[in-house]
Amino acid sequence: MKDFCTLRLLLLIFCATTFVIAQSTDATISGLVIDSSGKVIVGAEIEVLNETTGVRYDNETNGAGVYTLSILPPGQYRVQVSKVGFKTLIKPDIVLNVQSAVALNFTLPVGAASESITVEAGASRINTTDASVSTVIDRKFVENTPLNGRSFQDLISLTPGAVTQSPQNGGTVGANGDFSINGQRTESNSYIVDGVSGNTNPGNTGGLGVTGNGTIGASTALGTTQSLISVDALQEFRVESSSYSAEYGQSPGGQFLLLTRSGTNAFHGTAFDYLRNNYFDANDWFGDHYGTPIPALRQNDFGGTIGGHLWIPRVYDGKDKTFFFASYEGLRLTQPQAASIEYVPDVALRQSAAPALQGLLSAFPLPSAGGIDYGNLAQFIEPYSLPGRIDSTSIRVDHTLGPKLVLFFRFSDTPSSVSSRNLSSLSQTSLNTQTYTLGATSQLSERASNQFRLGYSRGNTVLATTLDSFGGATPSNAAAQVGTGMYRNPATLLLLNFAGVGSSLLNAGTSGVGDRDWNLVDTFSWSLGHHQLKVGVNYRRRKELQSSSTPLVEALYYNSAAIQTNQATVMLLEQIVNPTPVLSNTAAFAEDAWHLNSRLNLTAGVRWEIDPAPNDEHGNDAYTLLGSVSNPSSLSVAPRGTPLWQTYWFNFAPRLGAAWIVHNSPGWETVLRFGVGVFFDTLNEAATNGFGALGFSARQESFGGALPVTAAQLNFAPTATPPYTSQGIYAFPAHLQAPYTLQWNTALEQALGKTQSVTVSYVGASGRRLLATQTLSLGALNPDFGTVYTMPGNVTSNYQALQLQFQRNVSHGLQALASYTWSHAIDDGSSYSQIPLSRGDSDFDVRNNFSGALSWDIPGPKHGGTLKGLFGSWGTDARLLVRSAFPINLLGNSLFDPSTGESYYSGVNFIPGRPTFLYGPQYPGGRAINGGPSAPASTAAFVLPSGTDTGNAPRNFVRGFGATQVNLALRRSFPLSGAVHIQFRAEAFNVLNHPNFGYVDPTLTDATFGQATQTLNQSLGTMAAQYQQGGPRSMQFALKLVF
Repeated sequence: MKDFCTLRLLLLIFCATTFVIAQSTDATISGLVIDSSGKVIVGAEIEVLNETTGVRYDNETNGAGVYTLSILPPGQYRVQVSKVGFKTLIKPDIVLNVQSAVALNFTLPVGAASESITVEAGASRINTTDASVSTVIDRKFVENTPLNGRSFQDLISLTPGAVTQSPQNGGTVGANGDFSINGQRTESNSYIVDGVSGNTNPGNTGGLGVTGNGTIGASTALGTTQSLISVDALQEFRVESSSYSAEYGQSPGGQFLLLTRSGTNAFHGTAFDYLRNNYFDANDWFGDHYGTPIPALRQNDFGGTIGGHLWIPRVYDGKDKTFFFASYEGLRLTQPQAASIEYVPDVALRQSAAPALQGLLSAFPLPSAGGIDYGNLAQFIEPYSLPGRIDSTSIRVDHTLGPKLVLFFRFSDTPSSVSSRNLSSLSQTSLNTQTYTLGATSQLSERASNQFRLGYSRGNTVLATTLDSFGGATPSNAAAQVGTGMYRNPATLLLLNFAGVGSSLLNAGTSGVGDRDWNLVDTFSWSLGHHQLKVGVNYRRRKELQSSSTPLVEALYYNSAAIQTNQATVMLLEQIVNPTPVLSNTAAFAEDAWHLNSRLNLTAGVRWEIDPAPNDEHGNDAYTLLGSVSNPSSLSVAPRGTPLWQTYWFNFAPRLGAAWIVHNSPGWETVLRFGVGVFFDTLNEAATNGFGALGFSARQESFGGALPVTAAQLNFAPTATPPYTSQGIYAFPAHLQAPYTLQWNTALEQALGKTQSVTVSYVGASGRRLLATQTLSLGALNPDFGTVYTMPGNVTSNYQALQLQFQRNVSHGLQALASYTWSHAIDDGSSYSQIPLSRGDSDFDVRNNFSGALSWDIPGPKHGGTLKGLFGSWGTDARLLVRSAFPINLLGNSLFDPSTGESYYSGVNFIPGRPTFLYGPQYPGGRAINGGPSAPASTAAFVLPSGTDTGNAPRNFVRGFGATQVNLALRRSFPLSGAVHIQFRAEAFNVLNHPNFGYVDPTLTDATFGQATQTLNQSLGTMAAQYQQGGPRSMQFALKLVF
């Protein structure tokens, strides 16, 4: 009901402010109109016609002879310029992309206006107007490039400066963001769909945190992008990666501008089905090495699209006025999970366990035959397959109320689900995202225009984990065995962690998270002489929901004696109160694009961002501390309602750019661009963490506790007065300020004819006030508090890169895009959750990265029925990725500093003169880091430091494995009748079956230290492994009906 009231309020605001002062996806055409003597022509009439919809946009030149139309949806246009006393000029086939700014100057010859001259079609595609570094992926690339999972993440990686998250930090699907753009954190990107925020991921049910606070783009349960937009409904997108307009902000990383498809005057549609089967796939390295078969894979990805003008016989004909486009995609998947090394209790441990624990140990899978038995834990190596499902629907309607006002509405609904497994713990994740977007674009006068967007989205995620019989396990009622069977929604976690071997986990329970997002954006544009002025506002409100399992019983066993005596090494009991935090972010901007002359353009702007602390919808605000963590005795809990931090009102982000056309010969232009600016991040990453600590959770920790627990043991609740029962509290600095990045770039772009260009860029970025969590155990220094989490905001970063990009637009059936980046990223900590360590290479530091794509309609015979039938209408599409390795941070002893209460892992000692790696076919990838239990102490290059020493090896000192992958598609179209044809596609991902290795065990005390334990696709947690880069060869076949 409250959401409905909010909707009514925002609609009233829309009605009242349609002509008031957003982040636009529309394109702009501007230029100068002169006569043959070079004098400006005032009042020349400009007519811009969309060649597919028939919608017309009119304007006229101002007193400086300048015209601007800034509300043009991307598409193909014809521009006509006329004035009494001059001949009319017509320039067709002008292609406008998302947010493109095209300069078209005209020289009108003297003559009658009724005489028209059609000049050379098309316009230069190179950027001559501003300093932004960006990449456009158009509809043809989206349609033809082989996309694993039909998800467009792979297309983003075509951008210079874009790398995936590190395989060392993969984690849960969708948890940490997909990409680092120009050295920024993976949680610092913005997805913008049709002008409103797509950063609406409800979370992965791990509680409120990075995934649940609006810093991650929406994704399905499989981590794919259908929750943002299906590739069938995607017109094109632009990646703004450096020194972009003041119109964009709230994150210093990439701005991903996505535009959905609209209908046209002609009716068009498709119907498709993509099929996959493990019969056509290769096994990965681990499967081959251990002799395990390829897991079963069955995929059926089907759906269709239809678009055109709205036509109701005898009622309404919307030609040139009302258009619709609808798409549906359904995915049914049984996905394989490759074999990897896990650990389970061995037979002897199960038999010797205390009777109360034998049922729980029986719920673990049985050890694998031939696996190593370490005397308590044994290896378990078993592939398996898991089901997944997506249903994605999108409907968009556009309506033109004359040439002055265009409206659109889009609705999307994307329920999805996927199963995952941790040994015998089977988890079912169900996620549903719905979005509603309303847009109005108005031409207020020849000088002024306005664009309004209102977006609402709702997302819900539920994670249900149960025990099954996988691997010979005997399922049990975990809640009953640990003593929580009388509760409605309890959770159980059992961890066996044996030094020198590894760990084994069993868990069960149900939890959920959700979000409700509003986003209102508005941009007002005004043309004044040689200046194009813009002002705008962007307001975002996000409500987060949580439904956690409670109570939670965690039993941790660090040796076999603890299991035999039923005395847990550590017993943790937790009760949770579910909060409903509300976050808001407000921004405003002003910008001036100044066309000094036909060769020089300057842009200057400033963005103002306001980032207040969150509140709870029901008044259950999070707590923080008063005092200083450097003086623990001064600490006390602030009264409820105290803001977690004081709102800072001076986050001004200036932007400055210049574009100089050095050489302006048509088709061979040379443009030099320079840009610099400040880009703020939000505090959303920090904002919601306090809602999981003091006052919202109560935790009791004991040593030697027995299972099952009793009702008396669970009789406690969260408190906000001493003695505190929470697991900790977040101490927010009272004057916490938003992180920011200073970015700069210089780019030289050279046109190579009308369809090709090459760009050389130097890109730099320096991050300041970045957040990272410090964990302080202050019980010995202040008995009122145990664990205190603080974020001093003192992490810095630096990124320097040389970037090359070659782009060829479609010409003679050939299209290509390739980028190379040579870069170095340095910081003190690469994510919010990371403890600040010594300065070193960033987790996502990749020194060399090449990415390319090509689409080619192979020329066939023009004549001859038989030859044309055999060799006509073929095409091929290729995708190539080659990169160097990510760094690995080696971990040694777990340390505790009693003077500060800080807990952390030490590093390791490096002994110079000894080889860093061991080589041999027994190691995955042919090598392992030289150290750990498997390396002789006399020759090991890495050893544990003594006592409390932190080690001499720098952070991220060694590197993992590089990656190489080639994806290839072959297609053939079979004409049926007129414009109707059927296309057959065969696609192969990693067609050369090059083995790519991912996660390397970094813990020196582990038995597999220094060895790759997973392939690359299994290590990148942002998307289901089947669809990630770095897996074994996998093939897919498709039929598509096009009409």
